[in-house]
Amino acid sequence: MNALIFTTNNNQIVQVEVTSFPTAPDLVWVDCPDNCTTEWTYDGTNFSPPAPIPQPTADENKATATSLLFATDWTTIADVSNPEISNPYLVNQAEFITYRNTIRNIAVYQVGGNINWAIAPQALWQQV
Repeated sequence: MNALIFTTNNNQIVQVEVTSFPTAPDLVWVDCPDNCTTEWTYDGTNFSPPAPIPQPTADENKATATSLLFATDWTTIADVSNPEISNPYLVNQAEFITYRNTIRNIAVYQVGGNINWAIAPQALWQQV
């Protein structure tokens, strides 16, 4: 295999092909391993696969969940959704409760790794 290296851009691998072809002066072809891809790097001598992306720890996920809960604590105040007390009042408090339950489960039952975080609802207000 051949890796096309962009020499004026930190020797970035921009293309991998079986056969090389003529290129501009700031691009050079270098023999590379068969499994080399454009995600790899080339230091002028060696090819290296990309470093693994670190996964969040359970503690990091708990910290994120705690922060998300903190940001929506105000939605748990009973008065905020009571039209007899608040004007305007929060119409969709139930959506926030569902969202917060999902996030709370992550904070309580801590897990490491990537999490598809629930998206907080948009506050909907209504005037009395």
